[in-house]
Order: sequence, then structure tokens, then C-alpha cells
Amino acid sequence: MSQHWDPAPDSAEIIAAIARLLDTARTLSDAEVPAPSLLPGWSRGHVLSHLARNADGLVNLLRWAATGVEHPQYADADAREAGIEAGAGRPIAEQIADIEQGHRRFIDAVALVPAENWEHEVKWVSGDPRPASKILESRIREVVIHHVDLDAGYSASDWPSALAFRVLVSVIPALEARKMAPLTLLPRDVDARVTVSGGSTVEVRGMAHQLATWLLGRDSGAGLEWTGTPTLPKPPPWT
Repeated sequence: MSQHWDPAPDSAEIIAAIARLLDTARTLSDAEVPAPSLLPGWSRGHVLSHLARNADGLVNLLRWAATGVEHPQYADADAREAGIEAGAGRPIAEQIADIEQGHRRFIDAVALVPAENWEHEVKWVSGDPRPASKILESRIREVVIHHVDLDAGYSASDWPSALAFRVLVSVIPALEARKMAPLTLLPRDVDARVTVSGGSTVEVRGMAHQLATWLLGRDSGAGLEWTGTPTLPKPPPWT
């Protein structure tokens, strides 16, 4: 009998990440919510609203996985953006309550997916088909990256090395799909070699969180070292 994928470790990671995020959110005043985040054009309120709506979108994918009946992540890209914008201006207590409620819906929806369904494919709003097990990985990535984007005292250097490495590895398939040039990544705090687009003699070294934030466009790469090329390669835009 084949062993089914177990969502419990990822669920625990999500619960811990949400707790850290909410701890930060509770330090914000209503006046600080409209302040700029680290994402161009987005306030902290946009980031918080996005995290709430992302949970709902992923709940739709979990329902798809549970029932086999198609439940699109969002009606379309415009509906996604409209949902974020609609919630961006709310006071912090409403933002926190929305994230808490969305988190509970997400965890409840995880519990309803039969063990044998985690390898069933569902489609993200981008149209990309992925196994349902990737829904939880996506939520982890969204929460920890956007926690940094709040620009409220929490940075990628606060990520444990294992989490930073997980984020690093998880973003590579999307970058390869965007035709990122081949290179090899050498995290200093994790015993691993990570290849992009098959790897090459171009090697980039740094802490796992530095490599991840550079690939995500959150860092210039000034703290990285590289060999095999005169200049640090430029990752394609992360969307």
C-alpha cells in the first residue's frame, strides 16, 4: 500500500507562521495600516487584506481537492485585485479578525481533504496545474514572505534556516518557468547545493534567507558573493 502525503507538518508550520504574523499585526495602530509596505504601490493594509483573501482562494482549491468538483481559486485576476483593494483601508482590528477567520477556514478545509486526494491536481489562478499538496506550501510561502513585506520589525533574517531554505527551494520552479538563467546556489547555513534551470558554473553564495529574498526581488543581493560571471544575475520578476 502506498503511503499518502501527510499535511500535518505543513499545517503546524502554517499555524506557527500565522501566530508570528498576528503578533506583528497587533503592534500596528490604525494610523500605521495605510503606511507603505515594502511592495511598491501597496500599503500594509493591502498586504494584510491580501493574506486574508489568499486564504479564501486556497480554501477554494482545497474544496476542489476534497470533492473533485472544480472550485477556482478566484473568479479571475481582476476579482482577486478587487478583493484586496476592498479590504485594504480597514482598521487593524478588522484586518486581524479577517486573517484569523480565514486561517480557521483554511485549517478546517485541510481536514476535509481525503488522504488519497492530496496528489490530485488543481489549477492556480495562473492556470498552472499543481498537486493539491502544494496548496499548503503556497500558504506557508505567502504568510512568511508577506510578513516581511509589512515592514513592521520582522525581516527575513528572522526566518529559521530550515524555513528560509524551504522558501528558497519553493520559488525556483516558478522562476525556471520564467526562463531564469542557469546557476547554482550555495546557502552558507544549509548543507546543500541548489540548481536553477539545471545549474551552471555560475555560483551564488549567501545565507538561505538572503538567496531567497534576492530571488524574490526583495533584496538587491548586495550581501551575496558570486563566481563565474562579472555581475550578479538578475532574477525575473516575481509575481
